[in-house]
Formats: sequence, C-alpha cells, structure tokens
Amino acid sequence: MKQFTLILISLMLILTSEIFSQDKRALKAAELSFNSAERDYKKGEYLEAAQKYTIVVNSIPAAIDSRKHLELRLEALIKLVDIYFYKYVGIKQACEFLEEYKVTVNTMKNSGVLKGADLLKYLKQEQDYANKEAKQCDGYERIGGDMDKFRSKTFDKVFEKED
Repeated sequence: MKQFTLILISLMLILTSEIFSQDKRALKAAELSFNSAERDYKKGEYLEAAQKYTIVVNSIPAAIDSRKHLELRLEALIKLVDIYFYKYVGIKQACEFLEEYKVTVNTMKNSGVLKGADLLKYLKQEQDYANKEAKQCDGYERIGGDMDKFRSKTFDKVFEKED
C-alpha cells in the first residue's frame, strides 16, 4: 500500500510539473509575441502587430494570477482595439476585442492581482471605451442588422422580378 501511495504521489508531481511547464512555455511565447508586436506597431506594420497581439490574448487567460501577464493581455487588447478602430479598420474585430477587454477587466476587478494605480488606469480606459468605441460598436450592430434585412428584401425583389 505504501508503494502504491508513493507511486501515485510521484505521478501527480510529474503531471503537475508537466502541466506547469506547458503553461510557462505558453506564457513565454506570449511575452515574445508581445515584444515582437510592439516593434511591428512602432514601425507601422499594424496587421503583423495585430496577429502577434492576438497570440498574446489567446495565450494568456483573463483570470491569470500573474500581474505581468495580466498587464500584457490588457495592453495587447488595448492595442488591438486601436489597430482595428483607427489604423486598419475592421469594426467587427475591434468590437470583439473591446468586448474581450471588458470581460478581462471585469474578471480582474476583484482578483487583487493588480495594484490600485494600475487597476485605476485600466478602469479609466474601460470608461473611455464606453464613451466612444462602445457606441460605435452599438451603431455597427444596429446597422449590421438593418443591412441584413435590406439584403434579404433586395434579394427577394430581384428574384420576384425574374419569376
């Protein structure tokens, strides 16, 4: 029985260390991607930067306990919103990243991961987004629904004339 318990504990330690090392590799990849994205962004290569910032967002979970990685995720989301709203217009993507920013901020509000000053900075950014970019997303969603209705009506009229 002692031998079985020893083997079980050993297996649990090995699995835990393997899972942790995979997480560490993903976080390291996110850091490298963020640094590369920053260089691309400064050079004005916004699409390349957006791809690399997206890797950061996909690699770092919103509920992470690391201040450094949480800030990387939030900064990447801010840059993605900026790129897709103002540098390379893609309203749909911008709205998706804006929503992801809101989810991340809501997740980390009460987590205690960030210092008060940093938390205030990201909450202020969220408020700024609510005043301008979120309104654009609301308008885009309304127009998108109206466009779908318009397209279906136009499509129906075209085919009625052919019959």
